[in-house]
Amino acid sequence: MISLLSPYQSHDLEALRALVQDPSMRAEFDILQGPQGVESWLADPYRDPALHAMAWKGDELVGFSSPFVLPGREGRFAMVRLGVRGPARRRGVGTMLLAHTLEALAEHHPDVDEVCLSAWLPSPEAEGFASRHRFERVRSFWQMERRGEAIQDPEWPAGIERVPHDGTESRYSDITEAWNDSFARHYHSIESTPEEVRALFTRPGFRTDGYLLAYRSGRCVGFCRCELHEGRGEIAVLGTVEAARGIGLGRALLRWGVRWLERQRAPRITLLVDGENEGALRLYRGEGFEVARTRASWARGR
Repeated sequence: MISLLSPYQSHDLEALRALVQDPSMRAEFDILQGPQGVESWLADPYRDPALHAMAWKGDELVGFSSPFVLPGREGRFAMVRLGVRGPARRRGVGTMLLAHTLEALAEHHPDVDEVCLSAWLPSPEAEGFASRHRFERVRSFWQMERRGEAIQDPEWPAGIERVPHDGTESRYSDITEAWNDSFARHYHSIESTPEEVRALFTRPGFRTDGYLLAYRSGRCVGFCRCELHEGRGEIAVLGTVEAARGIGLGRALLRWGVRWLERQRAPRITLLVDGENEGALRLYRGEGFEVARTRASWARGR
């Protein structure tokens, strides 16, 4: 039986790290592996730390639920990351954690009108859990992995200036403007602020040298951010503003990111893409990326 459901506290860090490294949890929470994976995740500006619940069986942490509250353009929504250690599953722990999270969201974020869950497939447990709690499958995201011949060097379009991130306030504002323009038409697009972008750039383990900005006529028109995870490198974010599309900028940024990850000796190079983003899929397939696995997203209204 679960003896305690408590909020996350800083002294719980090692217990949380041990939980996500458990063999039954490791594959689902792969981005939390590595020296500062958990710390980086906890520092995400969209995660509400007050709503992070921990499920204990005596002194053993057996599960957690942590919602990220996101400012969607069509309304605020929550993405809930929930995990339960293998031996504690099918005992109502996940249901208890989800119920607690839904109640906390209703109390602290009454304007949230959609709650989402996600998991790597195949996962009959996750699919069954989502269905039992009236979540419907709404999206598929594909993790693509680059295979085959070495990538070509970037060919930068005329007039593009490549600029590293320097941590200045004006740079955060430029990135925010480009981010909001680049993803304005994407599924679940959010409206970021300079403060949130700054928080993303100052998380533990963040590599500023793995971030490149592209400027044209003094305006930031594109960006690529790379991250290193245990066992792989990732093109974590790649975007171009609408006015700079169709000139080869996205392809050049992608090649730059692959080259950067290769220099870091990443054993695999991956990225995650919305399965309905046909333009991005054409670009990635054209540069040697193939679908390696699928991440499902389920949603329900409040």
